[in-house]
Amino acid sequence: MDPLSLKRSGNEVPLKSSSRHKLTRLLLCLCLFLLPKLAQADTLHGCVSSAPNSTILLNEGDRQTYDLIGDMTAFKIGERVKVSGKKKKDTSGKRYFLVGKLSKNYGACKVSSAAP
Repeated sequence: MDPLSLKRSGNEVPLKSSSRHKLTRLLLCLCLFLLPKLAQADTLHGCVSSAPNSTILLNEGDRQTYDLIGDMTAFKIGERVKVSGKKKKDTSGKRYFLVGKLSKNYGACKVSSAAP
């Protein structure tokens, strides 16, 4: 005899997990694990320098130059910094970085001397 049949009365229907419930649970799990990763801020690490009408940073990670936009009062030109924010690219392909905050200031950039 089925042990579950002893617990059921005549009017009760056993609980079944439908495909819709399984899909909903799967999507919820994916959202809980993936959304924090997708919402994570980008990080650039490199030396800040000036360009005509802008402040730029040469990212040590991808060796790309980004125009910095936003609050840059926490660091100065000539400093090596780690900043978090959001990478953007305009229609012409020019890279921008919307500075959210200064994560770390490593001090002055190292200047390499030319070989004699």
